[in-house]
Amino acid sequence: MNDKAAVGFGGTASERLFTAVRLPPELRGAIGGMCRSLSRELSFAKWTHEEDYHITLQFLGDTDPRSIPELVSALKGTARDFRPLTLSLRETGIFGPPSAPRVLWAGVGGETDRLEELHSRIVAATLPLGFRAEERAYKPHVTLARKYRGERAFDPGHLDAFTQEAEALRMSWEVEEWVLFVTRMHKKPMYEIVETITISKK
Repeated sequence: MNDKAAVGFGGTASERLFTAVRLPPELRGAIGGMCRSLSRELSFAKWTHEEDYHITLQFLGDTDPRSIPELVSALKGTARDFRPLTLSLRETGIFGPPSAPRVLWAGVGGETDRLEELHSRIVAATLPLGFRAEERAYKPHVTLARKYRGERAFDPGHLDAFTQEAEALRMSWEVEEWVLFVTRMHKKPMYEIVETITISKK
């Protein structure tokens, strides 16, 4: 299935949805290569599949498939009168205990103020449909790996030395679209596109 394909939903079981900016193919490949090298040095339980690299905009959670058309219509409205934006990746970091982090991530640079504006637009558009904003502050990032499992305590110095040389963390791209994803647990890749939302270039 290509990046712009839509998913058909035939049943009524809930679907776990979220909105996100996908990394472009070239950058997904570069980050994937960086992570394959890192995985030989750092033991994490799960490394993100290359096709799944993204920057979350809003997590929507379990959703009745019958409400998806209305949700898509509301999301498309957020892209009107919103120009494309330029983003980049930057240094890596962690969430969780320094010695045993829960998440290894890459930070986001570029026009992050406009990314936050897009996030706010989406939250405002989905609120009337019953979706709630997360209580924690919005922190855009790309999840690279989860659950450190090394025998020794995690060493951030080793990570810093490695990622300083990573070309992928100096690449930028123009964001001209974003997607509505559905989660397919235990599949690889784990995220499937429900709808692609194109940003107006006017």
